[in-house]
Amino acid sequence: MGRMVDDEVWRAANKDGKLEQRLRERAQKLADRATQISRSKGGSGNYRVEVSIRPKGRVQALVVTNDVDEEYGTETVERIGALRKAAKGG
Repeated sequence: MGRMVDDEVWRAANKDGKLEQRLRERAQKLADRATQISRSKGGSGNYRVEVSIRPKGRVQALVVTNDVDEEYGTETVERIGALRKAAKGG
C-alpha cells in the first residue's frame, strides 16, 4: 500500500499554490486530449477543469463534461468514453 503523506505536508503544498497549479495543468491536458478524442469520433462533448478545495483543505482538480450521454452512452447515443480513454493514455 502507498505511503501516507503527513497532513502538515499537504497543508504546506496547498498553501504555496504549486500543487494546485500542477493539478490544474495535468487536468487541462486530460481535458484537451478528451476533446480531441471526442471530435475524432464525431462527438461534440466539451470538457473543462474544475478546481476546488475538499472538506479537509486539500485541493482537487476535476475534468468534467457537458455531455454525459456521450461519455457513457445511451440507447440513442453511441458511447465514446473520451475522458476514460484520455485518462488511460489513449
